[in-house]
Amino acid sequence: MFNFRAGRNVQLLLLGSTLSLLLISEPAVAQSSKKTNVKQLNVQADKLRDTFIRQSAEIARKYSDAGDYEKSREMLESIQSLQKDVPGVKAMITQLNEKLMSSNSSDFDIDVARNWSVPAGLVAKGKMVRIQAAGSYDFIADIKTSVEGLPHAAAMKELAEGIPTGALMGIVISQEKGKPKMGKPFLIGEKAEYTPKDDGVLMIGLNLPAGHKSTGKLKVRISGYIKRGSN
Repeated sequence: MFNFRAGRNVQLLLLGSTLSLLLISEPAVAQSSKKTNVKQLNVQADKLRDTFIRQSAEIARKYSDAGDYEKSREMLESIQSLQKDVPGVKAMITQLNEKLMSSNSSDFDIDVARNWSVPAGLVAKGKMVRIQAAGSYDFIADIKTSVEGLPHAAAMKELAEGIPTGALMGIVISQEKGKPKMGKPFLIGEKAEYTPKDDGVLMIGLNLPAGHKSTGKLKVRISGYIKRGSN
């Protein structure tokens, strides 16, 4: 004869086992489902990234063909921010930088009789300019001195520190609280690529002492991120 109490115990045991299996298997199923969803999202993200890179590269090419090298470089840099090792992007940015430095060029002369030329143009903070110069001149200084040497407190006081005497140099004059702010002079020589620390006016001149009587003219070419008065 079937024992009702024993049968009841068996039913409870089976029910408990079933619930245990459900509790164990449900998180496993959910976890497996989450893993599947993440994999699908990764595939979608990869496709989206590849599409962005391909379209950005195409837009960069069109900007370059149109002569807007800065916009083209910005598009390529956006690709690098997403994936640094995209083949060819680094080389293309290098080429664009050279095009930027070679474009927007203008030539002018500097009369060495004046320590500073007329303003070379407007420059922008963080935007590089390239300056190239050629020629020679007669450095003539009518300076009286004694056995003590050259008078630093007088005729030599206008020389810029750290730059060879007679060398071509530049300086950026910016604005600070409505007043002119003189930047630190930098050496140009035959060639310099300079990145301004502030927006301002670029001046180009020679590191010569006060009262000099030098004669001659120098050829200067400036290019890159600069706005000339005639532009």
